[in-house]
Amino acid sequence: MIAALVILSALAACGAQAASQTELSQDITVHAHAAVVGVQVAAPAASKPVIDEVLRSLSLGRGGGAAAVHISAGGDEARLSRPYPEPPYLSLSPANIAALYDEWTFEILDSQDKLVWKTEGVGVLKERVDWDGSGPEGQLAIVTGASYHYRFTGRRAGREFVIDSDPALLRSFIRREYAGETRLVADIGAFFEEGKASFSKESRAWIDALAGRLRQGDANADGGYKVELSARDARGKLASARAKALGKRLAAALFVNAKRVPVLVTAASRGETVSAFLPPSKGPALRIE
Repeated sequence: MIAALVILSALAACGAQAASQTELSQDITVHAHAAVVGVQVAAPAASKPVIDEVLRSLSLGRGGGAAAVHISAGGDEARLSRPYPEPPYLSLSPANIAALYDEWTFEILDSQDKLVWKTEGVGVLKERVDWDGSGPEGQLAIVTGASYHYRFTGRRAGREFVIDSDPALLRSFIRREYAGETRLVADIGAFFEEGKASFSKESRAWIDALAGRLRQGDANADGGYKVELSARDARGKLASARAKALGKRLAAALFVNAKRVPVLVTAASRGETVSAFLPPSKGPALRIE
């Protein structure tokens, strides 16, 4: 009996030792029969919360060498892509900047990063900065068919951060002159096919938009509407044919006789464009102070 108990105890001890030294492992490999197409997610844009979070983390004013942090901010492409958007064409609100800075610079640059307009200040930006298409002397600087973006640079204690907006393509714009006349300008590609006098597929929307703007104002003193077509070869057959076709199409959209919409052909100095002019009686005028 005692011998049996000794044998049972020995067997139990051996079993416990074997259990403690045993490890179970399993290599599980999943084999797919075909690649699964992932869900397409749009690239994230730099919204205000994202910009604020990044700018709060900057060590501005903490010493050290000069450093630049670039943050891309979305622009207003949807509004600017429609025919004849109102100014401003690019703008930045101080509410979108959470970092500390003692001085700042706001620049408008074209697609080649050439400076178009600039303003700067000391202290924190208090009001929204807008660009209406003007150059440094107040002259018209915007060109249809070109892209523009802004660059805001904040500086403090030898360090800086930079906010760059996405480029915005401007196919048309509105310019209010100091004399009160309102100019509506659009790239000629919005109306005609390349190198032809035939209208493009999108021309109807642009002609209707232009006619709608013209109906908001009065005709000129002679009862006609002032429209210009700027072309590289102002005396060529293509420019003449385009002007004639545009005059007829605009007259039909305005429900007037084609003689009331003569289209003057001028030499292109700022790209090939179609321009219309509203007299100061109806178009909002800028006050001269």
